[in-house]
Amino acid sequence: MLRYLLNKIGYSILVMFGVVTAVFFLFTVLPGDPARMMLDQREDSEQLAAIKHKYGFDQPVSKQYLYYLNDLSPLSLHLVSEESYTHQSLEYVPHINLLTLGETRLVLKWPYLRQSFRSQGKTVSSIIGETLPNTIVLAVASIVIAMLIGVFLGVIAALLKDTFTDRAITVIGTLGMSVPSFFSAILMAWIFGYLLAEYTGLNMTGSLYEVDDMGEGIHLKLRNLILPAITLGIRPLGVIIQLTRGSLLEEMGQDYIRTARAKG
Repeated sequence: MLRYLLNKIGYSILVMFGVVTAVFFLFTVLPGDPARMMLDQREDSEQLAAIKHKYGFDQPVSKQYLYYLNDLSPLSLHLVSEESYTHQSLEYVPHINLLTLGETRLVLKWPYLRQSFRSQGKTVSSIIGETLPNTIVLAVASIVIAMLIGVFLGVIAALLKDTFTDRAITVIGTLGMSVPSFFSAILMAWIFGYLLAEYTGLNMTGSLYEVDDMGEGIHLKLRNLILPAITLGIRPLGVIIQLTRGSLLEEMGQDYIRTARAKG
């Protein structure tokens, strides 16, 4: 068991390392200059050089890669006297000094995702933290919808095996698994948020919390959660339908079920 767990942990670390490496080199190799993007139309040679130095774009790619891994790793090495961009993580992330050897410190910290190129002055982790609560609400709502509807339709399909209803539900489940989420989102928003908006009362866009017209308070708008939750729940809905149907049919074919039916 211990060997199995160690193998899984080692495999997960290798996969994460591969993903991190691929993301870094794709970002580095692809055309485009993040420094110019941050300056927009206010490009100036001195400002451009300052931005590149701040974010380390003027460093060799190999050095940028090592610093990138150092920032993402929970265990990282930092120079006490270092003031460059590579060690600004300690200003933003809670950390514990584990060991100090001369000018080098071994630090335990949260992975540092660095500063956003688009929202300058804000860290990526703070931006994620701002949107995480709404993301969790949306994820939970979509899972609940998918489970309730998926289990119900899966049971109906199993009880009505080889009927038109069973085939229709199976087709719905297959379509749900195969249709991309972004296409489902466009379709749902167009139909229920635009064409039938007068009857559904739903909007194509909206926030979970909205300020009233008088600006006196923030109100929870659950109706703005309906379309996104249903859209995200469509793909797991198809999976749950198939799993529920297959599991129920397998269970209904067990010996004790046939014996119970034979006994009336």
